[in-house]
Amino acid sequence: MRNTIAGIIILTAFFGCAEKFDHDRDLATKRAVEFAEETFVRRNSEKGYALLADKARSYVPMEKFTEKLTKMHPSSHPQKITVVGAEPVLGEKIVHIRLRGEGADGSFEYAVTVVGTAATDYRVTTFSGGRAS
Repeated sequence: MRNTIAGIIILTAFFGCAEKFDHDRDLATKRAVEFAEETFVRRNSEKGYALLADKARSYVPMEKFTEKLTKMHPSSHPQKITVVGAEPVLGEKIVHIRLRGEGADGSFEYAVTVVGTAATDYRVTTFSGGRAS
């Protein structure tokens, strides 16, 4: 019984110490879709680069950003982007978003991470993915 009570106290203390951030999944996914549509669908790397978080732009030069996009889409691009899911990270200013792209040559899957909160808005910090089929 003592071990159970001690365990509950430790878990409560552990989770009670994590900062709480209010996330808006709709806003977070909206920002991820804006980035994906501009960058992957319209293929406008300059506007896509501008939608990255300041910190991401500080360590990823435009040339590397463009190079990554070329590797992600060597022969085709999606024509439409839809949201598959969004998961805020407990105690962090991060939301992981899964997107799906549809194009004439098949489907695409993307993982986009945005940083921010409901109060401060969201900016893309990382992204990955490409052709799925």
